[in-house]
Amino acid sequence: MVATAAAALIVASGDADGEPALVVAARAAIVGIPMAVGLGVWLRTANERFGPLLVAVGGVCLLSTLSESGEDGLYTLGRVAGWWLEVLVVYMLLAFPTGRLATRVDRVLAGAMAGVVVLLFMPRLLIAEAFPIPSPYTSCVRDCPQNALFVLDRQPAIVDSFIVPLGTLAAVAVMTAVVVRLWRRVGESTVIARRMLVPVLAVGAARLALTVGGFIVRDAHPDAWATSAVAWAIALGVPVLALAFLLGFVRWRLFAGDALEHFAELLRRAPDADGVRKAFATAFRDPGVEIALPSRGRGGAWSDPAGGPMFLAGRGDGSAVTLVERDGAAVAAVIHDPALEADPRVVAAAAAMAGVVLDNQRLASEAETAMLEVRRSRGRIAASAERERRRIERDLHDSAQQRLVALRIELELAEDIVRQDPEQGIERLRELEGQLDQALDELRSLAHGVYPPLLADRGLPEALESAARRCATPVRIETHDVGRYPPEVEGAVYFCILEALQNSMKHARGAHTVWVRLDASGDELRFSIRDDGAGAADGAILPGVGITNMTDRLEAVGGEFEITSTPGVGTAVRGRVPSVGPSAVGV
Repeated sequence: MVATAAAALIVASGDADGEPALVVAARAAIVGIPMAVGLGVWLRTANERFGPLLVAVGGVCLLSTLSESGEDGLYTLGRVAGWWLEVLVVYMLLAFPTGRLATRVDRVLAGAMAGVVVLLFMPRLLIAEAFPIPSPYTSCVRDCPQNALFVLDRQPAIVDSFIVPLGTLAAVAVMTAVVVRLWRRVGESTVIARRMLVPVLAVGAARLALTVGGFIVRDAHPDAWATSAVAWAIALGVPVLALAFLLGFVRWRLFAGDALEHFAELLRRAPDADGVRKAFATAFRDPGVEIALPSRGRGGAWSDPAGGPMFLAGRGDGSAVTLVERDGAAVAAVIHDPALEADPRVVAAAAAMAGVVLDNQRLASEAETAMLEVRRSRGRIAASAERERRRIERDLHDSAQQRLVALRIELELAEDIVRQDPEQGIERLRELEGQLDQALDELRSLAHGVYPPLLADRGLPEALESAARRCATPVRIETHDVGRYPPEVEGAVYFCILEALQNSMKHARGAHTVWVRLDASGDELRFSIRDDGAGAADGAILPGVGITNMTDRLEAVGGEFEITSTPGVGTAVRGRVPSVGPSAVGV
């Protein structure tokens, strides 16, 4: 800032008339205040756009001080810098406080001001012999340097009669539209935006009135003292505008501190995402705030707290969007007043607090859902066990029990035969031995359906080899480092593979081979069953009782599985169960 003020001092004191000290002080303020405010906003609020924009305005103001020089080239450069300074002032007014032109109207107005300078001011550099005086950007009012870029022998009459007045009217029209735009923004804004915009609107409107008055007075009495006073007032309006921006940011910081404190208190009572939204709206006085949550199963999609779809991109309402992240993952998005982006750190702090609450709520919801699914799974397992018990009871009653009762009766009858005819009785007893063997076979079959003895004695590989030999389609089994595991783990994997094999036999049209693979890796036991059948027509597998049973069995031991089916390729079942390590069972 010292270097900037010194540069302004050296340039301004070159050819200053009247009171050089006042001119130097005024030019130093015009250059230094916007730069100082810009640096303060840049460093203290982490605003990456508006702070540098104010610094750039100070730099253009520094260039405009060259119009205090007595040399034609420097004087011309300073006057041109003054024209473009007005474009930057319009841009600042419309982009406050974020540094971005949020709406199409703002972009049109900023472009219009730039267009006025390009089309109605810049051509004067070639056809106008001198610049109008007095001007806000020079203290020279007589015998001023000429336009260094003038290329004609004499100035056309159209310059003073048409081009200069048209440029003046166009610039005033755009500035008036900018003030009207700010007025409407104030009326439509939230409390926080209004706190920031009111000082800016007041200064912007006053500077516009001075500009219009300056044009009128200059055309009527160019040599009057009032004309020079108005010109200086317009020039000093730039640092005053910078101070108005600073006041807006200060009011914002005071508001933001109270809002964050209030927000933290309200979050303690926020039961869900909608509660977080209401807390945000109350603390920051932004009734239009919305909360969007990531939609499960829809990559990149968002939904409102009620589950309805929401769109973050292309909203067109000027809203700002801040992502709420936890551990690098987005847990929510806040659609809020863009004025909050005046200091991104405030939004980040609010988002961090909201993220903790929303993530805790998400974890609680997931835990509740998991517990509900566990209860449902346990219910299905209990129901399945009850059905299995009744099946065994029915099978015992209908087959083995009936056969054993019949054998008892036959043995009583055989006793009488033995007494009457020993040889015939012995023959009858031998027949009954065969029936007894059949009864034993039925009991073994029933026992195998509960837990196969081969699985209990020899483990998964041999039990699956035995089951594979009973399949109609050839089954190839491949195992890698598979040992013995707890009975519940081996049983879950075994019956899941049997269910998958049964489904392949039943539904895999045209299958020639089924491949079963078991891999023990680290603390997991992985398995897969793949066939080369026709696959599902649309690649979709409709869950049935068998798949539900597989899910329940694996979830009971902390495992999971997935089914994929590709038309013309086949169907594959891949699953895994956790295992601390091989068990010593059966060794």
